[in-house]
Amino acid sequence: MRLPQVYILGAPKAGTTSLSRWLASHPSVFFSKPKEPTFWATDYPRLRKARGFDQRAAYERLFSSADAQQATLRAEGSTVYLYSEEAVPNIWREMGDEARFIVALRNPADLVVSYHRTQQLLLNEDEPDFTKAWMRSMTGGQPDSDTLDGKLVDYQTVGSLGAAVDRVLAVVPRSYVHFTVFESLRDEPEQVWSALAGFLELSPEPVPSFEVHNPSNRMFRSPLLHRLRARPPALLAPSIRRMRHASMRTSNKRLRGLKRAFWWQEQPKPSVSAETRDMLTEFFADDVRRLGTQLEIDLSAWTTTAH
Repeated sequence: MRLPQVYILGAPKAGTTSLSRWLASHPSVFFSKPKEPTFWATDYPRLRKARGFDQRAAYERLFSSADAQQATLRAEGSTVYLYSEEAVPNIWREMGDEARFIVALRNPADLVVSYHRTQQLLLNEDEPDFTKAWMRSMTGGQPDSDTLDGKLVDYQTVGSLGAAVDRVLAVVPRSYVHFTVFESLRDEPEQVWSALAGFLELSPEPVPSFEVHNPSNRMFRSPLLHRLRARPPALLAPSIRRMRHASMRTSNKRLRGLKRAFWWQEQPKPSVSAETRDMLTEFFADDVRRLGTQLEIDLSAWTTTAH
């Protein structure tokens, strides 16, 4: 069985969905559906089980098709890998220098606010007010919801990208890791794609579509149906999981559009007060400087407060 060589590690809400779509559109790449199986993050057992890939056989089936096995590159993109203590070492131990890692970076003051919305959608977070959720996390508190893993709502760790990158580079040589920055992906996608293709030794042609993917502007319509889908009873869990995975694999755009319209409703993108944003900027400033020094890039804009 030929396993993936390419892993988009995260960070969440930093353009990983766009990167995965770009790669999936390339004729030489097979990208897993679902995008985030989380198999290698063995220190997140409930999350792996909920995703349906806590067993190696299930993970291997993602890449068992003729298309997958014949592809030049196989890839997946589980953002929890960036924070897992075990995922990158597990991958490196198994794949060695065949593995290539992609890390997407974003100003943590923006990242954690957007990420908080995602955790609400995943039913890991029950506090709709980001500032309150942040302050609870600062004291080590947990939501009252059925959180799949407490680490998922540790917003301080999620935003500490410098520490996360240090963990990755303590295991993997720098030449096997490619970094993208959210602002560049948003404003200069052609250059970001060209650099990514070069890193993976892919032809930059055909050029993928650079439309926006996975904006944080939605909320589920029915809490009851969403809970059934995200936290099904044990007896129904395997069947619901299979249906969810099958819906992800469909190539019927009309069907996907109908599903989105049925399940989701638009909401304004999450935002916080200027005071909260300045607090976040100051909290992450030392970690951002650490990251900039490690990667030799200028991230000073991420340490500048509005007031």
